[in-house]
Amino acid sequence: MSWSGGAAGLPAGKLPVDLLRSLLSSNPIEDPAVVVGPGIGEDAAVLDVGADELLVAKTDPITLAGANPARYLLAVNSNDIAVMGGEPRWLLVTALLPEGIRASEVAKLFDEMRAACAELGVGLVGGHTEMTVGLDRPILVGCLLGTVRRDRLVRSSGARPGDVVLLAGGVALEGSAVLAREHAEELLRRGVPAAVIEAAASWIERPGISVLTAARLLNAEGQVHAMHDPTEGGLATALHELAEAAKVGLRIHLNAILVLEECRAICTALGLDPLGLLASGALLATMEPAAATAALERLRQAGLAAEIIGEVVLPEHGRILVLESGRCVPIPVFARDELARYLETSGLAARQAEP
Repeated sequence: MSWSGGAAGLPAGKLPVDLLRSLLSSNPIEDPAVVVGPGIGEDAAVLDVGADELLVAKTDPITLAGANPARYLLAVNSNDIAVMGGEPRWLLVTALLPEGIRASEVAKLFDEMRAACAELGVGLVGGHTEMTVGLDRPILVGCLLGTVRRDRLVRSSGARPGDVVLLAGGVALEGSAVLAREHAEELLRRGVPAAVIEAAASWIERPGISVLTAARLLNAEGQVHAMHDPTEGGLATALHELAEAAKVGLRIHLNAILVLEECRAICTALGLDPLGLLASGALLATMEPAAATAALERLRQAGLAAEIIGEVVLPEHGRILVLESGRCVPIPVFARDELARYLETSGLAARQAEP
């Protein structure tokens, strides 16, 4: 393994792609029961345990959520099961809690976890809880197991040249909601109307950040070639991950991407790019053009926003973003999520880390 990333420490957020690629290359998977192992752009592991269905496994933490982290934890983990074509079934949770937390707060967190699991039909089957030195907030880490029919397994690497790229949901719902909830005073100071902030703050619950329904509808006919849920680093990062996994190029049309007005107002006020902002609640999928009309209709009948935003092309054609003017530029690369950049440049990250 080798990676020449310099001597500087790594910023908050995902590992740099080159470092991650180097780490993964040093971990060859030889077990034939591993159907899908670790890979850039792949959302979960898939294991063949000899049953009629395959086992889908995912782990994801919650480190930024404020209100109701349990619901958040279920959403981000179940999203990754769903985009593999699977159904979430069993959850294990590691809860690292700050010293001095009250028993009533622990009980509330457990009640929220049970309620969130019940909403999705997921069993809370195990985990670990401890009070941990040095924390100023709870850190939850979920390990979610699900199942998928063998003929309905979907991988990010399944995207093919000639496919259309479908986006269900708007971009940066999650990031906009976090900013509206946690930094409302700063947004007001910068001229964002209170009604806009209030609307964006509600997006965690409605329309919500779960893509389980959208994934089920898209895979209902077994015609989707790839699915991927944008998260940290926003839609742009997810597009790069999809292209990397499938070894394809992309041609994406900026004017087809749904950016809600509240999101646009918040990002403009803070100098952020919606394409690089936390994006749970959106879902990318690719399929043959002939299947796209019916897929869009299923989503829209369910009340979900959806549009065709581009095409999968040969890798030598690159990863292109077509601007509203018609000019073509590379899809932007975000070394870290726009939320993390804002917190650092505004000095909020350092203040939030103070005891």
